[in-house]
Amino acid sequence: MSVPPSCTSDRVSQPHQESTGTLVVGGGAIGLSIAWELVRRGEKVTVIDRGPIAHGTSWAAAGIFPPANFDRATDPIDRLRGFSHTLWPLWCKQLVDQTGIDPGLIRCGGYYLAETVGEASALTGMMSYWDDLAVECQRIELTELLCRQPRLTEWSQTNPWIQSHPDSAAWWTPDEYQIRPSRLLTALATACQSLGVELLPHTTILDVSSDNSGCTAKTLTRDAVEHCLRSDRTILCGGAAIGSICPEIRLESSVIPIRGQILLLHSDTFTDPIVLNVGNRYLVARGDGNVLVGSCEEEVGFEQGTTDDVIDGLRSFANRVCPELESATVASQWSGHRPMTFDGFPMIGRVPDQRNVFVAGGHYRSGIHLASGTAVAMADVIEGKRSFMELSDFSVGKQQTVPR
Repeated sequence: MSVPPSCTSDRVSQPHQESTGTLVVGGGAIGLSIAWELVRRGEKVTVIDRGPIAHGTSWAAAGIFPPANFDRATDPIDRLRGFSHTLWPLWCKQLVDQTGIDPGLIRCGGYYLAETVGEASALTGMMSYWDDLAVECQRIELTELLCRQPRLTEWSQTNPWIQSHPDSAAWWTPDEYQIRPSRLLTALATACQSLGVELLPHTTILDVSSDNSGCTAKTLTRDAVEHCLRSDRTILCGGAAIGSICPEIRLESSVIPIRGQILLLHSDTFTDPIVLNVGNRYLVARGDGNVLVGSCEEEVGFEQGTTDDVIDGLRSFANRVCPELESATVASQWSGHRPMTFDGFPMIGRVPDQRNVFVAGGHYRSGIHLASGTAVAMADVIEGKRSFMELSDFSVGKQQTVPR
């Protein structure tokens, strides 16, 4: 991944003693999107991260954007997803214009396949829901599927579910996107920096206190130097670790890290961009021979890295669905920690008993997809504006643990 030198340099710029407007804690997709939205509205912004800027779980994501429709959605998450889905093409154009970096957004469409009766039932229900949302989804018969994707021929011949239910072979959604997370993060960081956002990597928050006039953050650099940074407000966007950033907001037990593992293959023949969804697993072909294979959901705390059994399972899955991938080489493998809340809703808003402390996190598997809408919503909250949707379902208070 290529990122701006200041995002990865061993030299860490020091926080200024004077007040910044907004301190964003977390330099992933959510934090950088909020910073970019705020700085374009005239806000002075500083972004800090305990690791590199433009990395973390956002970098580890596959970058799948399933179809959505804001106008027809009634579920809060679907409305947020629909707004973000509409916004991303504009944002990516603006990022290219500002930075010259293409985030790789492609409206490639997605196939949804079933290997079992249970998966087929789940897909039928999802497609019915998408139909209610006026999201285009087409049921594809086996012959048409294999005409469109001949690389699936062997999979269909050996799949007992397909053989017994040939008319339910697949569904096609033309409005599915894919994006390159590493390129998007690089573009966001570069765009923020070019507009004056101060990026402080390898800087850990030790404590955040707030009063009526703003916030004071005690920070520690990688060189073990402590600083105090004063801001008008602080937004916590620390992903799965958001509960440990500031114990005072009592979210230690409200965000659970769920590890996902991804295998990256390279095939000289797999050169058309597409997303193949099979149950809860997927293949994301970038169009340049790189094929992402994912994923899993593991409750292993903050344990990092990949495991042989999961990676072997992903390779077996890829080979079974697309036998031509048997000759593909393994380019890389990695893991990330998705932030899951107990009720499945992300948090977007002010901490109830902290006037100048805000939270944007807990987006689980949809952090990148929801980042643009979350940024607009958070900026609206800070400016006291009515946002594009009602945000009470994303309030921070309901996730807080009871103080002991």
